[in-house]
Amino acid sequence: MSASSIDFLEIEHKFLVDASFDLNEFAASVMALGPIKEKSLQVLDTYYLPHSNPEFIYRHRIDTEIQQLTIKSRGKENEVRTEINLELGANPSQESAIMAWMKLVGTSEGYPIEKAIWVFEFPDCEIVHYEARHGDKSLACVEFEAIGASSEEEAIATLNRYENQLGFDPKTRIRINLFDLLVPRTS
Repeated sequence: MSASSIDFLEIEHKFLVDASFDLNEFAASVMALGPIKEKSLQVLDTYYLPHSNPEFIYRHRIDTEIQQLTIKSRGKENEVRTEINLELGANPSQESAIMAWMKLVGTSEGYPIEKAIWVFEFPDCEIVHYEARHGDKSLACVEFEAIGASSEEEAIATLNRYENQLGFDPKTRIRINLFDLLVPRTS
């Protein structure tokens, strides 16, 4: 089976939220839209920067459900990015092997980002609220990620529809990826 033109793309919108954001009110609004699944998880993402190509970033993700090794594009805009996930199985953690692998392929040290996520899954969109922390920096976000779209245009229209239903203003969307928001620029 051949891949479609968007099979290895992540198409999402991210909104930073502050202390005035009412998470319970938000969750009630999302639940009123009828998600097919809802869950909360603790996630550890460790990011590695390849020395040879800073336009990409590797991520090792582990939580109670999944363990993945991911390569993502990393640029000025995070709406449509390359994302290729390799499933590693949830247990046991392969952190030591990942660290050894990254050293051999020539990456930076790992930068851990801990996240507490609340996920609402719909057939065409995943809506996630999370609080993320790296060192002494933290932030809270709401992300909308299109799922199963057949084109970039369809995916973006899906994102816009959910954002509009939940009162998010497209002008306030953050266009920087999570890693670059939390981890200071490295040479």
